[in-house]
Amino acid sequence: MWLSAEDIPVKAIMKAARRSDLISVIQKLYAEIDSRIAEQKATCRACGKCCHFANFEHRLYVTALEAVYYLAQGNSPPSVAADTCPHLIDGKCDARVRRPFACRIFYCDPEHHDWQGPLSEEYNARLRTLHTEFNIPYIYTDWMILLRALSPNQQKPNKDRLK
Repeated sequence: MWLSAEDIPVKAIMKAARRSDLISVIQKLYAEIDSRIAEQKATCRACGKCCHFANFEHRLYVTALEAVYYLAQGNSPPSVAADTCPHLIDGKCDARVRRPFACRIFYCDPEHHDWQGPLSEEYNARLRTLHTEFNIPYIYTDWMILLRALSPNQQKPNKDRLK
């Protein structure tokens, strides 16, 4: 389900981020994804181009469970002021360990585009199944929208958030 920032179930995501059983399962899934990506021998040049979403002409989509893991692994999300990931600091990602799996899978090098789509589809399906297994509301939304919803500096009261 595609959501706007006002409709993201922030309280449910924050509550789930405190579940060690859930975090463990997501951590194992991310380790598996990282292993599968390593098999591709892809190299990230850490240029930061893909983090400038509008300029790079792509979007990063995430699920609620990715938000859960993101919150469980670090501090509060930063404010979002532009269409560039706020975790891009001096050309480097400061959320590398907790980044969503689409960040892990995507490589700018066109030589690697053939495996990225199928791998994304496979792991999106697995994430969707985990949402059901752990009774977490499934969302699939733009990373920037999610960060705006989760950022304490940008949250706006909304009755739907209290669900």
